[in-house]
Amino acid sequence: MTEALSHFINGAGWLAPLYYVASFVLTALVPVIPTPLVGALGGKAFGFFAAVAYGILGLALGAFVGLVLARRIGRPILLLMVRPQTWAEWEELLGIRSVAVWGAIFFALNLDFVVLLSGLSALPIWELWLAAMIARTPWLIASAWFGSAVLVSDAVMWAMVILMIPALYGFNRLRPRLRHWLLRLGVGTRRPQDGAESVAASKGSAAVPGSHAEAAAPRPDPPLSPGPSSRDS
Repeated sequence: MTEALSHFINGAGWLAPLYYVASFVLTALVPVIPTPLVGALGGKAFGFFAAVAYGILGLALGAFVGLVLARRIGRPILLLMVRPQTWAEWEELLGIRSVAVWGAIFFALNLDFVVLLSGLSALPIWELWLAAMIARTPWLIASAWFGSAVLVSDAVMWAMVILMIPALYGFNRLRPRLRHWLLRLGVGTRRPQDGAESVAASKGSAAVPGSHAEAAAPRPDPPLSPGPSSRDS
């Protein structure tokens, strides 16, 4: 496979870097393809430094396209990728309002799906994009180094793939716990229920006759009946 990849790169010529960059955009929109695999193949094909340089460009484009599409289209684009039960668990992260916490999530999970998910939050896209770039670049550097230094032959590549299967299985088993831990980390940054939306709701309920807010409002005491005047006495 490594030899076939080398032949493909040599035959593609100047288009080879474009294919490599486009593959990152593809992984951003089709998260079933792991980004570290693309980085490792790039390290094998281009060498370490070129793979990192092209990969940063690919990560930037992929994150930007994914965030914009998620913000414009919304939940339908993500519901195509996960089951409804799984989506209910991921949706809990959308209340996090801290870019730093999202950066920690990007680094810990290193999933393109999470970048798409963050696009549904209320944070500015450029802040999420910058956090994703800072958090995921170390993974790109590591995968590019792995591809340039370790993937020297097909035998080594398949040996690494076999060794990675139990590691990936264990990581998938720990991922829900890691996600819940990161959620607890961002609890303090979640939007409170009595925020602007609740204030608007309370204003609307106060204007509606017979609402709970009106019922709970204190009623003025009835006027006291006048007592006997001095003329009557």
